[in-house]
Amino acid sequence: MSTEVESTTNNLISISESARNELIRLEVSKEEFLRISLVPGGCSGLSYQLDTDTVVTPFDAVLYEDDAIKAVTDKNSLRYLKGLVVDFSDDLIEVGFRFLNPNAVHTCGCGHSMSVE
Repeated sequence: MSTEVESTTNNLISISESARNELIRLEVSKEEFLRISLVPGGCSGLSYQLDTDTVVTPFDAVLYEDDAIKAVTDKNSLRYLKGLVVDFSDDLIEVGFRFLNPNAVHTCGCGHSMSVE
């Protein structure tokens, strides 16, 4: 994982510089923001789901915001995402977003799902 992380004291998660650059390349912004959710499934019980959205509801919380991008989640996923580090890798073995979650008690080998207590 990349060691460079974009963060401010108000952000509940961190986004590495490589992940931030990829999100900007994918045209994620403050208006069409990133929605991160945990949904049932995957090898370990809960899978990360990334979508873009344009509507923040009263059931959402802002996880991350800087001058260019914003990430939100639903309040059910929030307690399991605080402290999450989102990274992006474009190595030859596996291209994509990677997640380092301090709340996970178990993660699968691919890093796309986790379990919590």
